Amino acid sequence: MSKIAPNQQEWSIELARKRAGLTQEEVADKLRMSRNSYRKYENGEVIFRTDKAWEFSQIVDIPFDQIIFFKPNYTLSVVLPKKCE
Repeated sequence: MSKIAPNQQEWSIELARKRAGLTQEEVADKLRMSRNSYRKYENGEVIFRTDKAWEFSQIVDIPFDQIIFFKPNYTLSVVLPKKCE
């Protein structure tokens, strides 16, 4: 189990929720989703949309830019267009 440092500057979704003293069920209710759906966000199986991520940051009272909303090895499957020469 991860420990919560009092002056921590970056928070995982799970640690942010725990710091706020909320259960997965409580956060899921506040975000208007099932606990199972919320669990997928917390486990990194699904990534929050920006509006839901912002709402989450308001619920846990941690600044949006201090919460890590995806795992470090997460990559988008975006194909960039080739440059025209």
